[in-house]
Amino acid sequence: MFGAIISAVSSAISVVSSVVSTVGRALVTGATKLLEVAGKHLDTISNVIETMGKILNVVATDDKIDELGAKAIQSEKKPEDFDKISEYIEHLKNEIELDMDKFDNANMEDKLARKAIGATIVSKGIEEKKETSIPMEFWKEVTKQGMSNKEIDKTIDLFKESKEENKFSEYMNGELDFEDEVKVGKMIIEIYRELEPNMTIEEIEDKIMKMEAKREDL
Repeated sequence: MFGAIISAVSSAISVVSSVVSTVGRALVTGATKLLEVAGKHLDTISNVIETMGKILNVVATDDKIDELGAKAIQSEKKPEDFDKISEYIEHLKNEIELDMDKFDNANMEDKLARKAIGATIVSKGIEEKKETSIPMEFWKEVTKQGMSNKEIDKTIDLFKESKEENKFSEYMNGELDFEDEVKVGKMIIEIYRELEPNMTIEEIEDKIMKMEAKREDL
């Protein structure tokens, strides 16, 4: 079963690459990275991205990322044809009629591809809304950690405010050098000081240590 999923993800990456002339280089790059990072957990991670997109009004509460992805593949326009990703999203929602026959009868590879593209569109919409870059590894890590919407939102904001590259995932996985580890560690402490004002520093540090120890997959 696991081998079949990995094979489907690999095939989905090929599908994404094949529609570069339709959806554009930026979406292909993002969706490919998401598929590589997420693997068999694409659904779970995409759900987190979709939820944050709805909370931040990047998409409406009844929007679905797999439908956005399918419409992106159908459209003759790509994000590069618009000034803002929000305008591209409105174009997909209001000007592209979903081919329901093709949508309902898609194979597994096409389903994964359109979900990855849709999730990438919403992720880029969140980046635009927050005016900061959010790596796909970040979405996997916050999903793995089971972080709340408030925690995710605050983490994105603090990296933006500090003008630091978002290295949350690298920190949690012990991949930073000493200087960056200290810097990012202080930022994460600050996140929980603001979110949990009744927690002591010792309690916050203990919480973060438990997060760091969570090295297993989703």
